[in-house]
Amino acid sequence: MSDVFHRAADWEIVSDRKLFRVVWDDGKVSEYEWEPMRRACPCAYCHGEGSYAGNVNDSTVFTEAESTLKQIYPVGRYGITPEWADGHDTGIYTFKNLRRAAGLD
Repeated sequence: MSDVFHRAADWEIVSDRKLFRVVWDDGKVSEYEWEPMRRACPCAYCHGEGSYAGNVNDSTVFTEAESTLKQIYPVGRYGITPEWADGHDTGIYTFKNLRRAAGLD
């Protein structure tokens, strides 16, 4: 694994393709489909915490609102928080994990 910390230089929500696109500081580009991105939400409600298992797993069926990306907010210098159409906005996706998910690190 790389010891270089990459940050997003830019990002955009591509609504007509249901994608979230990130341009990284090294020029690489990643695209994330909305539903798998929502399924990967790292918050305690979705994926659990401690002995709590969470409410999202491989068989979870999302509503249209639960898998529609509305906005992206930066979190410090290390990640982003998506806001979904159902109001869910508690997952922090670190840049390190997003790059790993895209096979870049």
